[in-house]
Amino acid sequence: MRTRSVRAMLALILGVAGPVLVDTVGVGSAANAAAPPGGTIVFLDGHDIWLTNGDGSRRYRVTYDGTAASPYLSPSMSDGGVIAAGKGPFLVRMKQNGTVLNRMDPKPMTNSVGHPVDGPPVNVAISPDGTKIAYTMIGYGCPIGTDCMARGVTGVTSATRLTGPTMRSYYWEPSWLSNTRLMVHGGYGSHISLQDAGSSAAHWFDDSDVFGDLDSTDLGDAAVSRDGRALVAVRGYGPDKHLINYRVTGDPRTGSPAALATPTALCVSGTDADLGETSWSPDGRAVVTADSSGLVLMYPGQPCSATTYDVLGAGSEPHWSAARLSPGARQFALGSRPKISGTAKVGRKLTASSGRWSPAPGAVKYRWLRNGKSIAGATKRILVVKGRDRGKRISVRVTVTKSGYQTRSVTSPAKRVR
Repeated sequence: MRTRSVRAMLALILGVAGPVLVDTVGVGSAANAAAPPGGTIVFLDGHDIWLTNGDGSRRYRVTYDGTAASPYLSPSMSDGGVIAAGKGPFLVRMKQNGTVLNRMDPKPMTNSVGHPVDGPPVNVAISPDGTKIAYTMIGYGCPIGTDCMARGVTGVTSATRLTGPTMRSYYWEPSWLSNTRLMVHGGYGSHISLQDAGSSAAHWFDDSDVFGDLDSTDLGDAAVSRDGRALVAVRGYGPDKHLINYRVTGDPRTGSPAALATPTALCVSGTDADLGETSWSPDGRAVVTADSSGLVLMYPGQPCSATTYDVLGAGSEPHWSAARLSPGARQFALGSRPKISGTAKVGRKLTASSGRWSPAPGAVKYRWLRNGKSIAGATKRILVVKGRDRGKRISVRVTVTKSGYQTRSVTSPAKRVR
């Protein structure tokens, strides 16, 4: 883990219209960095999903099937340790060890003028309690002669089965402030909005509310701390993108968006064109983001000049969960069951296949069964049928093992000996 120079990263916005940024009140303290933040960060490295402890002390690879043509996208993780991500047209829900719990192919949604929007779910967020998944589909086109919000549509489904969408908005980049409230982002005039279950998205604030119309720019990829007191977002376009911290007045987790005050801007980071998603540690002491150097932890300081940064290594699209990193043993995926070939007749040989497994087992063991009970000494792939087997049902139980994987056994369909 490398510590980035504070002077290289931290800056104050100077010489612009609007309020002067506060440099004496922060949202945390650099002293907090002495105790490693808890929880687990889920992120992408290459095309696959990985996990790391909050301080970057361990990296664990969750998936192995991501490719350039079919990468995983936008992983997030519930407080219970269940991961949701996009892959191709699917929402995929899995355990920390990569065991897939279910896949869902969301149906097309419609934009603000009823034009269909379909495609891969590119922004995926599972609720803290793991019961709901928010996702965004991107569509850049509007019917000719219409004026619509064309970039994306966000919907919500049950995590265990495809529903709804039970919530829908014409914005993108959803994140959960509670188990029933989302924060979503739009373009100019709708940068930061809040949306409750059963309601439409309601505007909270724009960059222009802080810096005025002449000096406003883009604002998105925001995250609110668990206690609702702080917010961090990516501000600007292209090479001018930077992180900006705010102090929040009121409670965006439960308060009426119309009654919430505009947050107070505190500090900004240096610019980086590759800045992306942001997420707070469960205790609100640190923020994880990704830039051209990889995963970056920011400890907002008090004053701003005390802010520190740690680089955790390669990674992108991070999300910080309260769950503990505890994947347990990986599990084999069964592609096809073991089978018995040959004629089930006294004196003839029966041959067992091992079945098809992913990944390939390190070792395969066979145990032949007569009417479901073990046949003494019958532990080879081939069984010679005996007279005592006549009229009985013969099957084989295949057991696969591999270092780091849970042992698994599957029994083949039986053959009756003539």
